[in-house]
Amino acid sequence: MASSRRTLAERLGGELPASIEALDEEHKHTLDEALRAARRRQARQLAAAAEQSLSHVPFPLRRAVRKAAGL
Repeated sequence: MASSRRTLAERLGGELPASIEALDEEHKHTLDEALRAARRRQARQLAAAAEQSLSHVPFPLRRAVRKAAGL
């Protein structure tokens, strides 16, 4: 499972710390899955927060604000 090591390194943005490198492949895979799930949750929460913040914008302007904000 060298690919899980590569994927985990990419997900963490660089070289794996020695403590993670010392894990067996199964645990590295589990860590990779946990990080992937956390990123998905974070993306959903950020999208919900952005959408909720638009509730303070008058309805006729929301489309323009979404477009300007890239939402």
